[in-house]
Amino acid sequence: MDATSLRTFGSIAEEVRVGFSSVKEASGEMRVVHGYLESKDILASYRSLCLPVRRAAKESDRMSFRRTIRLLQESSSAEVSDRLVDVVERYEKVMAYMDSHTILNDRQVEHREVYEAWMDAVIFGEFGDKDQEYRKLLAECGKAVEGIAVRLTEAIAERILELDDVIALELGDTTV
Repeated sequence: MDATSLRTFGSIAEEVRVGFSSVKEASGEMRVVHGYLESKDILASYRSLCLPVRRAAKESDRMSFRRTIRLLQESSSAEVSDRLVDVVERYEKVMAYMDSHTILNDRQVEHREVYEAWMDAVIFGEFGDKDQEYRKLLAECGKAVEGIAVRLTEAIAERILELDDVIALELGDTTV
């Protein structure tokens, strides 16, 4: 077992906890506009959540969700393996949703396209015009795009926290 790598994933999970807290604080500033929830700056309110989510979901990251799963599968106890199966199943459902599409304003929109544009806009903002693709999707498809992006971000974040609980069990960490 590579406890150091598992603890590194734990630090990603801690960033997710902080990010959820930041989103919750910003939700106090939300209001309903034309039937959609809107905050003063939804992109800014999700920044601290999106950073660790993007890292965990990015397959090339050394501490991606799937790489961490493989580490746990190599050396975990029966109890950890049983819990891991459930977490993996829920994560794969989120990934299947990401690989699906929706029709918005007569346009087929790939959820992965929305997620990636959202991540670029939230993390990089206007720097290097990284928000242009997301702004274009919003203009073409409406605020439902934001709902897809938020749903995917939060679903991945929830799976990260579930995996962190499995890691804590594997490491015998009772502080989580």
